[in-house]
Amino acid sequence: MTQNLFRRIRWLLLLTLPFTLNAQTPEWQDFRRQVLDNHPLARQSDLFRNQADQALLRAKGGFDPKLYSEFYTKNFSGKTYFRYSETGVKLPTWAGLELKAAYNTASGNYLNSESTLPPNGQPSLGFNWSVGQGLFVDERRTALQQARIGLQAAEAERDVARNDLLLDAAKTYWNWVVAENQLRIFESALQQARIRHEGICESYRQGDKPAIDTVETFIQVQNRLLDINFAAVDLQNAALALRNFLWETDGTPDPTLPTPVVLENVPAALPATNRAALLDRIERHPELRLYQAKLQNLGAERRLKNEKRKPVLDLNYNILGAGWEFFPTASADGPGVFAQDIKWGVSFSYPILNRKARGDWQITQVKIAQTELDIRQKRQVLATKTGQYANELDNLRGQITLYGNITDNYRRLLEAETEKFNQGESSVFLINAREQRWLEARIKYLKLLGEFRKTEAALQWAAGGE
Repeated sequence: MTQNLFRRIRWLLLLTLPFTLNAQTPEWQDFRRQVLDNHPLARQSDLFRNQADQALLRAKGGFDPKLYSEFYTKNFSGKTYFRYSETGVKLPTWAGLELKAAYNTASGNYLNSESTLPPNGQPSLGFNWSVGQGLFVDERRTALQQARIGLQAAEAERDVARNDLLLDAAKTYWNWVVAENQLRIFESALQQARIRHEGICESYRQGDKPAIDTVETFIQVQNRLLDINFAAVDLQNAALALRNFLWETDGTPDPTLPTPVVLENVPAALPATNRAALLDRIERHPELRLYQAKLQNLGAERRLKNEKRKPVLDLNYNILGAGWEFFPTASADGPGVFAQDIKWGVSFSYPILNRKARGDWQITQVKIAQTELDIRQKRQVLATKTGQYANELDNLRGQITLYGNITDNYRRLLEAETEKFNQGESSVFLINAREQRWLEARIKYLKLLGEFRKTEAALQWAAGGE
C-alpha cells in the first residue's frame, strides 16, 4: 500500500517538472497587442499626432488668401459728408511678399482731395513687400516650420507614452503570471500532502506506521492550505492590477483575463544581451527625439529672433485704374508703370539700441544651450540605465541557470528520500523536509523567472522600446 502511495507521489513530481517558456510567449504578445490597441492611454497617445496635424493646418492658415471689405460714411444736417468703401483680396506668399487686389469708391460733398476717386471707382493691383526685417523669415513661416517640427515631436511623445505604458503593463503582467504559477505550485503541493496523509493514515490503521506520523502529515496539509490562502490573495490582487490594462475595442473594460502560462523554465541557451545594438537604439529613443524636436523648434525661433534684429523696411506699390480700366492716362509711348497711375511708398523703422530684439535672441541662445545640455544628460542617463538593466539581465540569466539545477537536485533528493521511505530506511519527517526545500526552491526559481521577464521589459524600455 505504501509503495503504491509513493509511486503516485513520484508521478506527481514528474508532472510538476519545469516546462519550457519562450522569451516572447504568444500569450504575452496577445496581451501586449491588446494593450497597445485598446488601452485608453494608448489611444490618447494616438491623439498627439492628430493634434499636431491640426496645429499644422492652423499654421498653414497664415498663408490663406483673405477677402476683406470696408465701408464707412458720415451724414450730418441732411448732408452726406463722405462715403468710402474698399473691397479686395490679399494673398500672402512665402518670401515676405503680400499681393493685393482692391476696388475703392468715394463720394460725398466734403471729400478730402487726396481721397477723390474716379466716378466709377478705382481698382488697384499691387503688393506689400518686406525687404528688410521679414525678407527671409517671419512669424508665418516660422509658425509653419515649427508646426512641421511639431509632427516629429508628436510622434516622439506618442512613443514615449506607449513605451512607459508597455513597461507598466509588462511588470503587472509578469507579476500576475508569477502569482498564478505560485498558486498552481502550492495546489500541486497540497495534492501531494493529502495523498501522503491518506496513505500514512491507512498504514497506521494497518499497524505499519505510528500515530505520530499521521499528525506529521496532517500538519503538512495544514501548511499547504495556509500557503494556498496567501497565494490566492496575492493572485487576486495581481489580477485586479492586471485588469487596469485590459480593455475592449469599444473602450469598455475587458473582464476576461489572459490565458495563463507556465513559467517554470527558460530556454537552455539564453541569448546574450547585445549591448552595442542597444546603445545604437538609444539614439532613436523617443525621449531623445522629443528633445531633438525641441532643439529644432528653438532653432526656428532663433532664426526669427535674429531676423527681428534687422531694420524694418517695407515697400508698397499699387497700380491704379479708373472704373475697370488700368493706366487711364497712358500716352502713345505706353503706360508709365513706374511713373504714373500708381501709388507707392516706403516705410522704415529701427530702434536705436534695439535691446528688445537682442535680448530675445540671447534668451533663445540660452534655451538652446540648456536643451543641448539636457540632450547630453538624457543620453547619458539612458545609456546608464540600459547598461544597468543589461547587467541585471545577464546576472539573472546566470542565476536562473544555476537555480534551475538546484531545483532539479532538490527534486532528485526528494525522489531518493521517497525511495528510501518505501524501503523502510527514512521517515515522514525527512520526506516533508525534503519536499519543503524543493517547494521553496521552486518558488524562488519562479520569482527569478518573473524578475527576468520584468528586467527584460525594463531593458527594452530603457533602450527606447521595441
